[in-house]
Amino acid sequence: MVYFKHILAFFFIFILSSPIHARDIYDLERIINRALEANWGMIDARDDIRRSRLWLASAESEFELKVYPGAGIGVSGGDDQSSETDLNLQINLEKKTEFGTVIGLTPSVQRADDQYRNSASLSISQPLLRGVGRDYNLSGVYSARYTERSARRSGHLKKVNTVLGAVRYGYEVVRQRELVRLRRESHQRLRDLAEATAIKKKMGLVTAMDLYRASIQMNQAEEELITSRESFYDALDSLKIFLALPVEKEIDVSLPLNDDRIYPDEKEMIENALNNRIEMEQIQDSMSEARRNSEIARKNTLPDLDLVLSVTQSGDSSSGFPGSRPNNTSWGISLASSTDLWRTSEKAAYEESLIDVQQAARNQIITRDDITAQVKRELRSLERLDKAILTQDEQIQQAKGQLELSRVKFQHGMADNFDLIDAETSLRRAQTQMISAIIDYIIGKYRLRAVIGTLVER
Repeated sequence: MVYFKHILAFFFIFILSSPIHARDIYDLERIINRALEANWGMIDARDDIRRSRLWLASAESEFELKVYPGAGIGVSGGDDQSSETDLNLQINLEKKTEFGTVIGLTPSVQRADDQYRNSASLSISQPLLRGVGRDYNLSGVYSARYTERSARRSGHLKKVNTVLGAVRYGYEVVRQRELVRLRRESHQRLRDLAEATAIKKKMGLVTAMDLYRASIQMNQAEEELITSRESFYDALDSLKIFLALPVEKEIDVSLPLNDDRIYPDEKEMIENALNNRIEMEQIQDSMSEARRNSEIARKNTLPDLDLVLSVTQSGDSSSGFPGSRPNNTSWGISLASSTDLWRTSEKAAYEESLIDVQQAARNQIITRDDITAQVKRELRSLERLDKAILTQDEQIQQAKGQLELSRVKFQHGMADNFDLIDAETSLRRAQTQMISAIIDYIIGKYRLRAVIGTLVER
């Protein structure tokens, strides 16, 4: 079993050390562009925007010229008359204006008793209370436009999260690859130590405990190396899934590991975030939409009262198609009303809309505070990681010095290998924490740009 683990570890080391010419290399720009193009979440966001456009087109179609052709044909007859074919042809043209006026024109031709009769009817209906005005009649269009704006903002937020995800997944591959490298180097040093200890054991210069201790540490380093190798492949697979790439595709990443630190001003960052974040624009738009809907709900509490004007011209019956020329005119004008006297449901809807306005106002305050807290949190995280990088760098230098001193003492028989193994463990731990702190700091800088609204241009 021990030999099998040795072979497996050496196999992983060989694979990682071998050239990867067949792999497709992705830098950060390529990872981000691929994610924005092919990530499933981005595709869903684009579908939502297209769907909102269709809703807008549907809402605007209410004010298009409607054309309703109609035709009817039948047979009539009785005991004292022969059967006859009846025919009715008409076309209804209807147009609704933004002020609620509905204009209808219906020319028609009817055939009955072998006689043709044509006519043309014009009707105009104008609401006087409920349903009057552009704001009321365009409410569906305004709602659809609000939905489209919201979909676009959601798409932008999805784009920001996708860029952050691309950075996170890409650097996770780098993190695991660097951990494999560091643990491979540590494993090699411990293997050299185990071999040197074994030679000294045969010469009687060290005890069996020294050899046992070195073997345990070498085996532990092998386990960590194997685990790191698995984590590296898992990170690669996660990146492929995020980029909508085939899992069997061979890829690798090439991302910079510069740890240039920044020291931004908190007050300036908060001000930039409140000015740039699209959530602030969305919550203000939601506030305006809630007020508009409340005004529509108030108008719905009014009763229906419509002014209707109708004019009809018709011709006398004629045996020739389509009948005689229309020369008879009739007209009418009326007021029509049909409504619930108490308007309980409409009044309740209006009261509910006022609650929505108050809730939108509260959400505006909550969103502002949440953005402020996000900026402060990211700045604190960068400050903590900055200190961690400095601390780990000092620990690495100390561990290297301790490792070198312990190696010299062990080689000259001045000490056992306990201090040497302890220094190796400290160095490996400090190096792994250092690389994680650097990568977390790099990701943190992108997260800071996201929370202040400058990561993705609008």
